[in-house]
Amino acid sequence: MAQELQGVKYTLSYSPRANGWTSFHSYYPEWMIGMNNFFYTFSRGLIYKHYDPKALRNSYYGREYNSTIRTVFNDAPIEAKMFKTLQLEGNSSWGINVLTDMDRGEIDSTWFEQKEGDYYAYIRRYSGMEDLDLLSAQGIGDNDSVTGTAPASLTIDFDFELGSIVGVGDVLYHEYAAGSIQKVGIITSRTSKSVVVGTSINTPSAADYMLFMKSSVIESYGVRGYFMEVQLTNSSTAEVELFSIGSEAFKSFP
Repeated sequence: MAQELQGVKYTLSYSPRANGWTSFHSYYPEWMIGMNNFFYTFSRGLIYKHYDPKALRNSYYGREYNSTIRTVFNDAPIEAKMFKTLQLEGNSSWGINVLTDMDRGEIDSTWFEQKEGDYYAYIRRYSGMEDLDLLSAQGIGDNDSVTGTAPASLTIDFDFELGSIVGVGDVLYHEYAAGSIQKVGIITSRTSKSVVVGTSINTPSAADYMLFMKSSVIESYGVRGYFMEVQLTNSSTAEVELFSIGSEAFKSFP
């Protein structure tokens, strides 16, 4: 059945076996008909045969689309949980966006690794997402001196050893007023007592308190919430199968 909702045209399919409407399709035919166990549609006066094994997947009437699946994890709904991972049982990885009642995150399709035949990846924060309340945000201490001025390269020196927790790729911040935090830039190199920001956004003053946040790609914090809504997206033009999706989650304690 072809429909138009809020200016967007789509096709809605019905399954007599399931006794319900099963899926939305992005393609919008002029006419459709089933004949001799095959499904045909018409667009711009041309006839198209569906479910042809030789045809490109996710392609209709010369235009490519994405396959999208939405599902919800809602086990133990009265408990707040930390959702750390997603596991896909199928023959391909998918791009993932997740949303909870408290948080949001993503998994790029290239981040998945195959383990015992399944695709496995950690949920990360969105790139550029800044939440200094997360454990991935840590304080360093007052700087000793600052060399350079934004937007040029900055060298921030300290009079103590930084240790191994501060690394290249971390985002550096400074406290420029009581309770106010400002981004300095991404750390591009470091020594035992200094860090370098290659292209700075703001210039901290000497003796400002410094802190940092781990890269969203490196840090696998996960997302917190009572439930998690998951959207999977795949743009492959080859046959893709997905049998199940799972998540590693545990109770979150305040």
